[in-house]
Amino acid sequence: MLISKTLRCKVFNPTEKKSQLLNHEYSNFQIYVRTGRDFGIYSASKATFDFRYKRKARRKKQPLPLNHHFSKFKITNHKLTPYWFRIPVHGKRGGIWLPIKPHEEIDFTWEIREAKLFKRKKDFWIYITIRKEVCLKTSYSSVLALDVGEKVIAAAVLSSVRKPIFLGREVRGIRRHHAWLRKRLQERGLFKKLKEMRGKEKRRVELVLHEVSKEIVELAERNNSVIVLGDLKGIRRDDRGKRFNRIVNSFPFNKLSFFIEYKAHLEGIAVVKMKEHYTSKTCSRCGEEGKRIKQGLFKCPNCKYQANADYNGAMNILKRSWKHIFQDGAVAFSPELPMTEQTRAEAHNI
Repeated sequence: MLISKTLRCKVFNPTEKKSQLLNHEYSNFQIYVRTGRDFGIYSASKATFDFRYKRKARRKKQPLPLNHHFSKFKITNHKLTPYWFRIPVHGKRGGIWLPIKPHEEIDFTWEIREAKLFKRKKDFWIYITIRKEVCLKTSYSSVLALDVGEKVIAAAVLSSVRKPIFLGREVRGIRRHHAWLRKRLQERGLFKKLKEMRGKEKRRVELVLHEVSKEIVELAERNNSVIVLGDLKGIRRDDRGKRFNRIVNSFPFNKLSFFIEYKAHLEGIAVVKMKEHYTSKTCSRCGEEGKRIKQGLFKCPNCKYQANADYNGAMNILKRSWKHIFQDGAVAFSPELPMTEQTRAEAHNI
């Protein structure tokens, strides 16, 4: 399967002449976006924009598209930076070579596709899309089931161990802190300060999501596990009260799911999505409907079973996966593996 990612590259210390050419090309493109008037733009960039947006005038600034047929990468032993990128500009034959600093090392086994030029304040950034063909494994020895929640961002259970693993507890604290901080700043009328901290919560949460998704993929790789993830599609349409809706609508469910899928596919690990309906209400031991006494505690009135609610949800997702994703003996595991006293105690720990 094909996977793609984007390299964020900062244009680093261009010469004055190159800066003028770059500013001229970018400014003329923004005029063309708003008015349709061409004061000098590279023809391929204009054609790419026309093809995508059908020449519709737009008010907001648009990134300058760079066709991969006319752009080029190269590696040098230059002291400034080893990475250079050629951008085609109007009136300059052969374009201009710009020194760039990517946010990560560039693997040239990936195929370079399209690129876009952004301007942020005085700096230029080039976002380069690259893609690669990867082969997913078809045989696994265990299953790693994940339940995504608000209190614990991911509860993981391995079919071979059944020991609960709770990841990303700090996300809830980050979100609550920033909600409290926004409220206090609004009450005091400190709107300038409120604007300055905009995006900080998102960056902090995304950092945790990256760490959690990396840990999940490493766990699956160590145990040769296929990853089974609860599918939360449609959860935002459910009306469960003002507080719940506010939490759900601002929670990065899709982002965590994307990070897990992307990083798993890079390692050749398959990710299967299962419907998550009623997994939080169903008893993972007897299958009857139970009650979530509080955010972190599940109790079953039928068999008297009680456990951490997120762990119970992950176990239900694990059991559902047995019926749907394993065929022809491709995955071998022991669904009836008994729980040890230590594991049982950890599962019941709230």
